[in-house]
Amino acid sequence: MKARSKFYGIKFPLFGLKYKPYDYSIRLDTISIKKTETDDWHLIDKLKENASLVHRYAAAKDEFFMFDYTCLNTTQLLTRNIEWGIDSSAKIFDLRQKQKFKARNVRITRVKNNLMWVDTVSYPFKLNKNIVDKQELLQQFITIVYVDSCWYLYKFSSFKEDICELKL
Repeated sequence: MKARSKFYGIKFPLFGLKYKPYDYSIRLDTISIKKTETDDWHLIDKLKENASLVHRYAAAKDEFFMFDYTCLNTTQLLTRNIEWGIDSSAKIFDLRQKQKFKARNVRITRVKNNLMWVDTVSYPFKLNKNIVDKQELLQQFITIVYVDSCWYLYKFSSFKEDICELKL
């Protein structure tokens, strides 16, 4: 059986912190965080039946606490330097341990609307509509990363790079 990555099982959105909090407390109906040793405890989740974490977090919102990032998908998560996060199902992820992932730098072969195809991957990647300039993209290379049996966009570049793995 193949080992799963540290990103396996995340239900997006993921609320992330650049650094692991000093301490956190998980009770039957609450999750609280203390970012630093001198910081106060901040309530980030108060369990309510049939409510998503996003709604619970907004309801329990502590005006003195903010997450550093909100990642809506794996691509966003890969490109951010997040050490600790909580996903939409209130599962906590410690992402400090680096792992090696297979990676490639490939040429963009086709662009249609907000979809982009690359060499060696049979499915397209979806792009934000505001960054799609077809002529510009067709001259670019892209680094893709293989995480949990799927390729994800990592970064664009104007030149070919020799990459076979990344440590994330």
